[in-house]
Amino acid sequence: MTGLKEPGWKRKATRLACLCAMLFCACVCVLTVTAAAEPADENKAQTWEERLEQARNKYNEKTVNIYSRNRGWKQKGKMNVRYVSSRLPYLYIMIRDSLKITDEAEMQAILEVVARDDRYSEELYGTISFMKAEWIAHNLAHSMATGTEHQQNLVKSIAGESLSMVLARSEELDLEPIEYINPKELLVYEFIEFVYALDGH
Repeated sequence: MTGLKEPGWKRKATRLACLCAMLFCACVCVLTVTAAAEPADENKAQTWEERLEQARNKYNEKTVNIYSRNRGWKQKGKMNVRYVSSRLPYLYIMIRDSLKITDEAEMQAILEVVARDDRYSEELYGTISFMKAEWIAHNLAHSMATGTEHQQNLVKSIAGESLSMVLARSEELDLEPIEYINPKELLVYEFIEFVYALDGH
């Protein structure tokens, strides 16, 4: 990150993980979208609208807790989202337990709650679909770090540290202002956003 001498360790680790995803995200994303479009049992398959409605019923202002220093706190039993500014020149959004959310509709519902918060700015953090692309990239990178031996070796080679360190530091998703995102990572997120848009989401 240009101009920052001491980035937060979790933010830095998330970036390393996303950079790992750069080498394989194209193929994975296409396969993921294709698989999502072709459910095993078409009779039981739900439309995107139905999935999103269920996700919104599950994740809303009552179940998603957004807080920051001196304004709220982490709450048990809820999806916790924190605005963090420690030692950084800007606020970034930390989504706790983000790896537990793998359904795109649930990501969408949670990010809709985030976007309704008065601390959020689309100009600063990007659209909901862009933030969702960051989330998808983060989850894919983490999957790679726990995937095949070849994928794990690639992660270690790119990140320059042990898998255990990468995994320990990438348990939460950090969404930072677009202007601070590395251009290469930005291309990854934009590509994922484009691929998922092709599926009508």
